[in-house]
Amino acid sequence: MAEWQRSIQEVGKIAVVLLRLPANAQTTVLTLPPETPRRELLATYTDQVGFVSQYRGAQAMTVNYVGTEGRVSFVLINPLLAGTGAAEEVVIAHEFGHIWLKAKRYPAPAYTGGEAACLSVHALDAVQHILIRDEMERRGVQWKPPWFAALEAALRQMDAEPGAATGVSRCQTLGQAAMWVDVALGAGDWPKRDSFLAALRRRFPAIVPAAEEITEHLRKVEVVEPGGHRAALEFVFGRLKRLALSVG
Repeated sequence: MAEWQRSIQEVGKIAVVLLRLPANAQTTVLTLPPETPRRELLATYTDQVGFVSQYRGAQAMTVNYVGTEGRVSFVLINPLLAGTGAAEEVVIAHEFGHIWLKAKRYPAPAYTGGEAACLSVHALDAVQHILIRDEMERRGVQWKPPWFAALEAALRQMDAEPGAATGVSRCQTLGQAAMWVDVALGAGDWPKRDSFLAALRRRFPAIVPAAEEITEHLRKVEVVEPGGHRAALEFVFGRLKRLALSVG
């Protein structure tokens, strides 16, 4: 991870700040340690209610700043969900992957904050996870075991809950759609992939048309080329936006 961090800083001229910031379902305010580098820059994001709401359910999030202070990427790790050791390393590698693509000038939707924040996040994930998985593989990161273990746990939970889920928010709906795309495209060697997708179909039927459409689209395009990458992002963003508007 240290080598990858140095590469990001050299290639993209981006300062990378790694910060462990615990948050649970009851967290309403994120308090940054006084010694946090560029603390005042990060606080403009972490003080937003929408950001806190998104972060407390995430293993990690990255905040990218470009301005008079230069280019800074803050990698926030939620230790309550990210785990420790090898599991945390994979979470950090995933966030570094996003910054690596930023350093190489791949396009990304702007983070708008508020209720629309999760739309940008999940659209970006659906496209960039394809390249991040390839880069982690190239760098020898053992990303599959912890991911498959997390999917196994999620599958057990869905199997224990009959029927379709109720009271699902827009952000949760988009997150489930992005998960479908991830599993469909990236978990081909996981024996329970089809069972997982079937469980998602049963629990979250509203996501199915959009998730299948996005998956098939991404199978046909070349996202490693920046122009194709941008076009894929525009397609996925638009399709997820339609999904968000179709639910409560």
